[in-house]
Amino acid sequence: MNQSLAIDNDALLKLARYGLLNEALALFNCTSTNVSVLATAKYKLLPAKNRLQLCKDEESATRLEAFLRTSNQLDAGLAVGAGLANPDVFDTLNAVPDIDTGEALLFAVGANNSNILITTGDKRSLKALCSHDSVADISKALTGRVVSIEVLFSMLADYQFALIQERVRAKPDVDKTLKIVFGVKAPADFESVKQGFASYINDLRSKTGTLLYLPPS
Repeated sequence: MNQSLAIDNDALLKLARYGLLNEALALFNCTSTNVSVLATAKYKLLPAKNRLQLCKDEESATRLEAFLRTSNQLDAGLAVGAGLANPDVFDTLNAVPDIDTGEALLFAVGANNSNILITTGDKRSLKALCSHDSVADISKALTGRVVSIEVLFSMLADYQFALIQERVRAKPDVDKTLKIVFGVKAPADFESVKQGFASYINDLRSKTGTLLYLPPS
């Protein structure tokens, strides 16, 4: 059975710019039809007035457009109406500082569907989710099902190290942490990269408990 993923705008943009959408989905035996993205992704990541504002280059924009055409769009009203998200859970999440509406929707859908993994680049929202009593039950429901950018790229490094390192280092402006881990002036070796990710992931785990996904050994 294929895994289902829900990806936030930040993670989606980074994967599109690096050209690693297919590689990320392959980690979970997944296709774009098993992926849910925020309905806002098209408008926020590919603004009509300047579609390259965030994507920076035509290749990334075209790649992202193609992916959005085949993935599932998550709209708050429709998701609640269709029973994908509990409206009370969504409202509770929306009331927590540092959890924006998009992340609140992803968390609400994930809390209501145990087969979905949440992929996010928003560490502030993860820390907020694990530090407010009002959402403690929601955090518990998401235990082990949140894939942070660091967890995702640590898995990608295991999957195709040379390719992932090449793509990340070719676009150092996309993510500062990833740029540092894979090597700034010269490529870092595999062990250094894995140690770098372990350090970042352990720090995030210390702030989010059991929330983060633990890849199969």
